[in-house]
Amino acid sequence: MSPETPAAEPISRVRDLLAEVGEVVDSDADSVVVRVGRTRASVRAIDLAEELRVLTITQLIALNLPNTPELRDDVENHDARLSFGSLRRSDPEGVTTDVLLYYTFPFGGLADIGLLTVLHLVLTTGAEVAGELVGG
Repeated sequence: MSPETPAAEPISRVRDLLAEVGEVVDSDADSVVVRVGRTRASVRAIDLAEELRVLTITQLIALNLPNTPELRDDVENHDARLSFGSLRRSDPEGVTTDVLLYYTFPFGGLADIGLLTVLHLVLTTGAEVAGELVGG
């Protein structure tokens, strides 16, 4: 990507690559929502500083689960095994909680195959974790 690349181009590039990983269900000028397995993820492009463009991935792994000590342990165990990202409960103290995977990385210099590889690794791992936490 050259320095003259318009701001809208990065997210369209990401959208095209995400179509190889899952079903793109929504997008706007800054973000894309993609379904991978039973999960949904928001992928957003952000300019943090001059020449520092990052992608943030927030993947909904599970929704409204009973917030038990067993779930806490499962989330912590899965999080410890992740190579990319962090797995967290949205409400550690509530009766129920959602489980989310977060990952942010610089992507401005990545070629398409490198970017696709990172997106695939993060999102398919999240889908696998969802299957293990909620079954099926």
